[in-house]
Amino acid sequence: MDDAQHEGFTLVELLVSLAIAALLAAVAAPAMARFLDNARLRAATGDIARELVLARSYAYTFRKPVYFNIAVADTAWCYGWGESPACNCNSSDPPAACQTRESGLTRDHLQTSADYPQIRLMLTGLQRTSRLVRFSPIRGTATAATLLLENSNSQTRVIISILGRVRTCSPDTARFLAC
Repeated sequence: MDDAQHEGFTLVELLVSLAIAALLAAVAAPAMARFLDNARLRAATGDIARELVLARSYAYTFRKPVYFNIAVADTAWCYGWGESPACNCNSSDPPAACQTRESGLTRDHLQTSADYPQIRLMLTGLQRTSRLVRFSPIRGTATAATLLLENSNSQTRVIISILGRVRTCSPDTARFLAC
């Protein structure tokens, strides 16, 4: 008779462990999906706000007007900015107008909705398909505008005041100031 103890799991213990792991994964999956959706929304909102602040700073620093173009078509959207009002982010071959040149360095300033899946951008006011925000080199003033970004769970806003101030808020997300 063999009195040696066997180490390891029994089949019943393994199946119970797998059942518990599957149950936890099923409960956590929707919460994880919502977390990822909200993270994409925060990233898109923050990136647009940062680009707007960068465009305003560029106008003020280099004493040149800067034009920030936003275009929306159904679920696809884009934005770009440069020293020319001809910047059109919708073009298949974006013009050099969506570029800046400082110290001999040329930089492109274009972004599309492809980088933010499941995020919708909407414009408020009369022009709902495109908007051109002009940042003045004098005092950094701007064309006032409000951009709405949303996913299936939440909504955020990027607000540009006539004084050029860019702020973000949300009516329903705790990670932003309330609107």
